[in-house]
Amino acid sequence: MILPLVTAALLAGQPLDPQQPGNPAPAETPGISEPAPLPPAPPAPPEPEETDRRKQTVVTASRTERKLEDVVLATEVITRGQIEATGARDLGQLLQQHPGVELVHTFRGTGLRLQGMDPEYVLILVDGERVSGRVGTTLDLGRFSLRDVERVEIVKGPAAALYGADAIGGVVNLITRRVQRPLEASARGSFGMLLEGDVRAHAGTKQGPFEVRVGGGYRTRDPYDWQPTDAATSGAGLRRFDGDLALAWSPDDDSRLWLRGQYNRRDENAVDLNPSGAVLDRRQRQEQFDVSLGGRKQLPSDTSLLVRGHFGLFREQLLQDQRGSRALDDYSQNITRLYEGVVQADHRLGNHALTGGVELLGERLTSARLEESPVARLRGGAFVQDEWDVALSSDAAGPRLKVAPGFRFDLDSQFGGAPSPRLALKLDPSPALTVRASVGLGFRPPSFQELYLRFSNQGVGYIVAGNRELSPERSAAVNVGVDWRPPLDGWLFSASGFHTRLTNLINITAGGTPNPDNPVTFSYENVARAYTQGVELNGRIRLPVRSTYLDLGYMLLDAKDLTRDRPLEGRARHRVNAQLSTRYRPLNLEATVRGSWVSGRPYYLGTEGGMANVIGYGDDSSVWAPSYFDLEAQVSYALKGGFEVFVNGYNLLNAGDQQFNPRPPRGVLGGVQWEY
Repeated sequence: MILPLVTAALLAGQPLDPQQPGNPAPAETPGISEPAPLPPAPPAPPEPEETDRRKQTVVTASRTERKLEDVVLATEVITRGQIEATGARDLGQLLQQHPGVELVHTFRGTGLRLQGMDPEYVLILVDGERVSGRVGTTLDLGRFSLRDVERVEIVKGPAAALYGADAIGGVVNLITRRVQRPLEASARGSFGMLLEGDVRAHAGTKQGPFEVRVGGGYRTRDPYDWQPTDAATSGAGLRRFDGDLALAWSPDDDSRLWLRGQYNRRDENAVDLNPSGAVLDRRQRQEQFDVSLGGRKQLPSDTSLLVRGHFGLFREQLLQDQRGSRALDDYSQNITRLYEGVVQADHRLGNHALTGGVELLGERLTSARLEESPVARLRGGAFVQDEWDVALSSDAAGPRLKVAPGFRFDLDSQFGGAPSPRLALKLDPSPALTVRASVGLGFRPPSFQELYLRFSNQGVGYIVAGNRELSPERSAAVNVGVDWRPPLDGWLFSASGFHTRLTNLINITAGGTPNPDNPVTFSYENVARAYTQGVELNGRIRLPVRSTYLDLGYMLLDAKDLTRDRPLEGRARHRVNAQLSTRYRPLNLEATVRGSWVSGRPYYLGTEGGMANVIGYGDDSSVWAPSYFDLEAQVSYALKGGFEVFVNGYNLLNAGDQQFNPRPPRGVLGGVQWEY
């Protein structure tokens, strides 16, 4: 009864009024303890050494808990301590400087590329659950607050064998925090340039078998502009509200039930300049509501069972108001509903760790910009994976081998069945050396937009039409990596290579240049064949100064459209990352400096480049966006009583431009954090 009431309340919320565009948007394993006052939490322990990091638990690579050193697929982890040390306010800012990650900035949000694969091929999860509300092909990273995130797990490369469609390029999983003590609380506030303010807080309690956690946050920022000579803004101003509630009951060590709900609202305001010279005031509101209920039970005979259900509701409203005229005024509303159910079993049988289950996914989209509305899709999937410890030596320090074959079969209500097999292995020739390799197939069915979209912009002179005859995209990928841990405390070096081949790529085609007198139609077709391949090098060095680490990374990417015989658009061939982090305990100081260099990227602005025509180019020209340096830093000082003050500087070299890199300009903010 609760779910329908909450859903109805959200849908009945005050919309953006297309008749009154000027109205401002509204603001957005401890046990039972004695009931005695608790002392403040001790200062956070120092960041664990590399050998200890390998002992932490991760879940994304195998859909069940494993030690990081035991996972067959390489998993990168960003811990809570690292999140706070960087000062990132959302997921996009956190991953901006992460090695091997590329962000895609558009006026509809910031997307994520992994191994050269666009945002539609990367699956983003929260506690293993899908997130609804892709706008076009992008799931905006700015929607993800880091307030309640304990760690971020990243698996690069094909993961369709366990997660199905949308995981061709990899998976990013946000793991939320759990209550660990009888009483805990935190608060954080910051303020800086662009009138940016960020306030967040949480409180939780663990009393015997019961856990309760509640939190909320508010963030605001003014619009910014890289080209003040015209009326348009480069980046939208925003107001963001979010809140969540988590309940859990663990009657014993073998059982756990949980209920989680969260709501966030993000309001944006910006000014757009139409190619014909018209000025449009844009207001956009995105609302997301999620509720999940699940349980895990440890059964006899080394078997565990997971059952989970999830409902997600995403509503986007977009209002464009032309100054001085109503000719180009436009209002649209899109509502996406996501239904997800999972039953999963894990069983240990000798040297085999078996994981299998079934997953049911339903999607429903309601929008006036579709040829028919609403549209719905149902997909069922069955998956199984075996992690087999192959005995190579009776010596505990001898070579070890893990082989992990996996297979998933998805049945889509629109496109039928699709298999996604994968074979992965992990070889440890010695305690200092680890070799990983995997090969797998994947698929991505066309989105509702690609199938059914019908949108007309008469003021510019174009129509976008979906294509119901589209076929799913297919992929085949190979990944190989080596980790070497020299006999020096805190040192680690890794090298990896990847190759992904794509067929039946969905591409936008057009027959001319936008023209208000004779509008051109853009459509979608399966026309492209492409590949992405490259190498990634990473190293972590502990410097002679105590608690000081230097992280270095380099990525070489070769991404090519084989149909047109040219590089894929927007990808940098070279990317270099560096991070220096230090902690000086006698003075309670901690500092982190992150930087990256990104080489030039190709963009195609002619008719064969698809929708790029909309920005006002009518030939087949190509341009290269310039390379840029990015630098950010944070310094924090721990006070008594659990307080900490910090100063954060971002984009210190002012890297950005109006067209190809419209990110916020140089800024500084400061704040205070309290932990109990």
